[in-house]
Amino acid sequence: MLKPRKKITRKELKHDPLMNALYRLRHGWLEHQAIISKFAGGTLIVVVLAVLVIRWRATQDDQAATAVGVAFVEFSQGNYNTVIAQLSPHVDEYVGLKSFGNGLYLLARSELLVGDSLGAERHYRQYLDDYGRDPLMACGALAGLGVIAEGKGAFGEAADQFRKASRRAPTAGFRKQYAIYAGRSFLLAGLPEDALKILRPLLDEQGLEFQMTNDVQALVASAEAKIKQGGGA
Repeated sequence: MLKPRKKITRKELKHDPLMNALYRLRHGWLEHQAIISKFAGGTLIVVVLAVLVIRWRATQDDQAATAVGVAFVEFSQGNYNTVIAQLSPHVDEYVGLKSFGNGLYLLARSELLVGDSLGAERHYRQYLDDYGRDPLMACGALAGLGVIAEGKGAFGEAADQFRKASRRAPTAGFRKQYAIYAGRSFLLAGLPEDALKILRPLLDEQGLEFQMTNDVQALVASAEAKIKQGGGA
């Protein structure tokens, strides 16, 4: 006759393989549930923060766009000091925002026009570093650096900046004009051969405007005379 099985003791229950497996499963779920909850909570916080940052950046973009729009009106009226006063306090706040790119360029251009070459150079270079993808604006910034270098008597540097501007120019008109500036700066730097390398090809181009043709011919004649006089290497 089979004896009735005795009641399972707590000690046996504790060591029962099935219960141990169930216990481990439940304990593992509780542990993972805590981790999942923490992760989910952390993810939610990150998402909320991301939304807040996006909204903040959008607000900043709108504010920057408004500031640039107001400054552009002042610039178009020749109020360059007003443009500087409006934009310069916001450079650190708005730089990097897409809508502030034109504002940084306007600021540098205004500073150049009022004779603040240090501020203009700093902001032209900042524009090229942060927003230099637009070829039209980029070649304008490079040309601005060329003008500043010429003003300091650094004609070789000026020629290099004008040459870069010519190469990046998106239109034939700008390309030719900046090439002429580069040739002139090479002449002023005492480098007539470099001047001829950039100027002579312009005379072979079709559709060169009358005034440009005269300017190039005069510069070429001057470079050739310098070479004959021993001015070239």
